[in-house]
Amino acid sequence: MALKDQIKPITEFISSKKEYLQHNEDLFTIYEGDLLSFVEKALKEQLNEQSYEQARGRIAPINILKRIVDKLSKIYQQNPSRHVIDGSEADSELLKWYENSFKIDQKMNVCNEFFNLFKTSLIQPYLHNRIPQLRVIPSDRFLPYSDDNVDPTNPTAIIIYDRESVDSAGNRTKVYYIFTDTEFLIFNDKGEILYDEMAEFGNPEGINEIGKIPFIYVNRSNNLLVPYQDTDTKRLTVLISVLLSDLNLGVLFQSYSILYGINVQSHNLSFNPNAFWILENEDPEKKPEIGMIKPQIDIDAVLGLIQSELSFWLNSRGIRPGSIGELTNTNFSSGISKMIDEMDAFEERKKQVDFFTDAENSLWDLIFNYMNPYWVKNNMIDTKHLFTPTADVQINFAPQVPMLQRADLIKELKEELSAGFTSRRRALQQLNPKLSEEEIDDLIAEIDGERTIDVSRSEDFLGEDGDDGGQMAEEKN
Repeated sequence: MALKDQIKPITEFISSKKEYLQHNEDLFTIYEGDLLSFVEKALKEQLNEQSYEQARGRIAPINILKRIVDKLSKIYQQNPSRHVIDGSEADSELLKWYENSFKIDQKMNVCNEFFNLFKTSLIQPYLHNRIPQLRVIPSDRFLPYSDDNVDPTNPTAIIIYDRESVDSAGNRTKVYYIFTDTEFLIFNDKGEILYDEMAEFGNPEGINEIGKIPFIYVNRSNNLLVPYQDTDTKRLTVLISVLLSDLNLGVLFQSYSILYGINVQSHNLSFNPNAFWILENEDPEKKPEIGMIKPQIDIDAVLGLIQSELSFWLNSRGIRPGSIGELTNTNFSSGISKMIDEMDAFEERKKQVDFFTDAENSLWDLIFNYMNPYWVKNNMIDTKHLFTPTADVQINFAPQVPMLQRADLIKELKEELSAGFTSRRRALQQLNPKLSEEEIDDLIAEIDGERTIDVSRSEDFLGEDGDDGGQMAEEKN
């Protein structure tokens, strides 16, 4: 069936995913830094107007979402290697050119982050000034679509949200692009095909001349074309900030005692700092009385609750949080940071390697066999080379190593060094995986230099014949 004949079910499909797209938009907004508006909304729904106004100035928008996503997205931190197999030296050079032009590891790291944020990601190769580029599209701006009756998890089309359009009467419509292996259309959410805009692209017939959907869809779910969202991710991110804000508000009232008076006249009272309760006692013989109420809040208990909820949530995601002991008001910030820094996501990252090996295989197949030939044929790109038809790419990710505490790792490496099972260079590389070869050389030279200084000082102190300084003492006497 032609794509234009499916526009009605496609627009209905988009409409059915409004909540999904909105949820992803919220996650993207929080991830990019705007947590505050979501915390304000949550507090406004829970507090009366007066309490909300007081709480707003004490909101603690501490965003754990980005830290956790960054911690999970590590498979491109140690750049994977890519090699052409069943090809030529020219193929290898062309692959290297594409890698550099794409900034492949940087962009695929963003893809990895979105994969952990949304459970999906979309990769788009394109040209800019005749140079191949790569962009990663957030999951609030696209949808996969399938009319495959055999495998409904196989995307047969990709829908891209382009913009919101406003006509002369002020009516708003959303404009979408849709691609299949053979077709391309521009349409709006009313189901109208925008042939004029397609003509502006020089493609009024809506033909996908590349012969392949020009996107790579990465999906964590093996069972659903569009996976269910982990609503706990957004909820817990907001909740932790709300709990901290509640604590700040409680501390505000704990800082000020409430004065009260029984059978007192209030017209001569100075209300300092902000509360004075006037109470009446019907007993005429009751003498006037002024007292004080001091609110109390168990700060450590609230911090412990936050720690427990964060720990439970991480465990529910298959992540072992780092051990930090008991949180208190003095170590909360460093404690939560340590929990995230030392959480063990080994098994989770290991699974991601399989997803991204498949994603890169699909990406390079798209480039080798479809996009590069199309770009070269139409003189759109700064190369005239084509890949050998038999050429393929082998991707090797750095091995995922279970996390060890640094003290445990040092102990193991010392034992291996003593037994002669490793070299000092390799041990330093394991302890400092982010250092380059040159930085490792500098570190070795620095260590050797300090050892030389220490030996020299020791010889100066002992003397050339190994005397411990006793002779100096005798001469002094």
